[in-house]
Amino acid sequence: MAFADRMRRTLMGIDGRGVGMSIAVVAFGLILIGVLWSVVWTEERAERDEAAAAAVKQNSNLAVAYEEHVVRTLAGLDSALMVVRQEYRRLGRGLDISRYIEDGIIDERLSSSISITDERGNVVLSNRRMPVANYAELEFFRVHQTRRDRDVLHVGVPVAGRLSDAWQIPLSRPLLKPDGTFGGVVVLSVDPGYFARFYRKIDLGSQGLVLLTGLDGVSRARRVGNQLSFGEDLGDSTLLREQARSEFGSFVSQGSVDNIPRYVSYRTLSGYPLVVAVGASRAEVLADVTRNRNRDYFVASLITMVIFGFTTVLVVAVHRQERAAIKLATSEARFRATFEQAAIGICHSSLERRYIAVNRTFCEMLGYTRQELLGKPVWEVIHHEDRGDEPQFRDKLLSGEIDSHAAEKRYVRKDGQVIWVNRTVSLVRDYTGEPLYFLRLVEDITERKRLEQELQALAATDSLTGLPNRRTFMTRLEEEYARLRRFDTQQVAVLMLDLDYFKRINDTNGHAAGDEVLRQVATLIREEPRRVDLCARLGGEEFAVILAGAAAESAREFAERLRRKIAAAAIVFEGKAIAVTVSIGVAAMRPTDESADASLLRADAALYRAKEAGRNQVRLVEEDAGSAGAAA
Repeated sequence: MAFADRMRRTLMGIDGRGVGMSIAVVAFGLILIGVLWSVVWTEERAERDEAAAAAVKQNSNLAVAYEEHVVRTLAGLDSALMVVRQEYRRLGRGLDISRYIEDGIIDERLSSSISITDERGNVVLSNRRMPVANYAELEFFRVHQTRRDRDVLHVGVPVAGRLSDAWQIPLSRPLLKPDGTFGGVVVLSVDPGYFARFYRKIDLGSQGLVLLTGLDGVSRARRVGNQLSFGEDLGDSTLLREQARSEFGSFVSQGSVDNIPRYVSYRTLSGYPLVVAVGASRAEVLADVTRNRNRDYFVASLITMVIFGFTTVLVVAVHRQERAAIKLATSEARFRATFEQAAIGICHSSLERRYIAVNRTFCEMLGYTRQELLGKPVWEVIHHEDRGDEPQFRDKLLSGEIDSHAAEKRYVRKDGQVIWVNRTVSLVRDYTGEPLYFLRLVEDITERKRLEQELQALAATDSLTGLPNRRTFMTRLEEEYARLRRFDTQQVAVLMLDLDYFKRINDTNGHAAGDEVLRQVATLIREEPRRVDLCARLGGEEFAVILAGAAAESAREFAERLRRKIAAAAIVFEGKAIAVTVSIGVAAMRPTDESADASLLRADAALYRAKEAGRNQVRLVEEDAGSAGAAA
């Protein structure tokens, strides 16, 4: 009120013309304050949206990687279940399940027990000694008992072990009698913590979420910060409501379990009634935004106070021409400060596309001094491969066809280093519409580009060996299968390789030695194929090769050379030589195959025959054997 009274008395003390100018000055001050706070609020909203978008993007990428990890793990465990079931059909109760674990066919780090029951739920075989047990009342047994016509992998809800308090997730498949009736189940118990520990080395914050849950609403594994939990009821969660609308996506969760709002990205696993989710706490994501907002509000408040005082001084002390001069000087100073102190590069270029003004950030970005850049043609700092569209967008800006042009380009620094920038160019005109100069806003996005490339590489390659991963391999297998179906003159062969006695190597020399063996074997495999071929690590000690244009016999000869090469290789870890051999199964892809992975399954069957025949050898799927393997 005191300020208003002073302004009123000041306005009454000057003549009519002065009153008009004073009103204009006050109006200008109010507008300036409005613009200031509008900019502050707009910047805060933009920063908040940018932080949220970055969190959602990171979570989406992590969810993709988590999905691949879970699918790869479930596929490996499901293969183990089917192997045990097949061997039980062949050997009956004479089957020794422990031998498959000892031979490394089943990874004991993931599975605590494997059991087989009859149709009444009685445990007839197990790799663990246990008292007489019956699983008839357990959830997974009832599921298979009621769904007798569905031979699918069932991922059960977490349960506490009968012999220990450890939590386990039962993975099971049904046993069917020759007449097709229900004959029991084969079940494998998995530590649920394995799925939650996948991201323990990634900092999602103290309230970050990693979740694997079923569509039944029961969580299989959930990690918040460093706290693990299992078996929670999520039936009424936002996640499952979002999943019902779309198989993948992102949303803001209100935290139905722990009341912590999060940015959550989720994906539904293909072929499994499971959902993976990765979330970051909204409070932690926006922590920097909140700090910046408080700082900006404080600064804006100070500036507002300054503007009020400055306006009062102008109304009292300066006549019309002085106020106009001060306004011009203030505007120019503000522009210079904004131009020089902006966090992104700002530069002006002439209509002939030569730099006529550059700010400090732009100079630091390219490593040039201001004097070195002024007068330089703008295309000289652009990578030669990214210069092609420069004349076209310049003509469109001059003609008024477009208002601005934004693009991601590579710039070359003075020291020769290439950086990525997001550059926006617009044309500045005078009040008559005549072109004056081009305004260029340049933001350095090199780090963002690097992270994108790293995430793409992570999604396509195996982190231990550097070979393509199972997802990349299956994509290429689908492409070769489609090409074979279209052009029946094509030939494709598939190799499955498995290290012999790999568990013994780990047990004798340690897991670090096992990892080194996998890396060196991967190097040996990578050296053999041609550019048109593909070698990949499918998981564990299992590798695969696609030989494009290769007939079955040629593939067998290639596999034999590769087997001899690995057997003769000198693999040394910490001064100790480690002997390594591989068993290889070879199969030709056929145009009559029902799916792309049919040849992979035949090669896998041949691999097991090589294992059974004594290891360190190659087995080629013959026509009759291949038909039998496909039927199985």
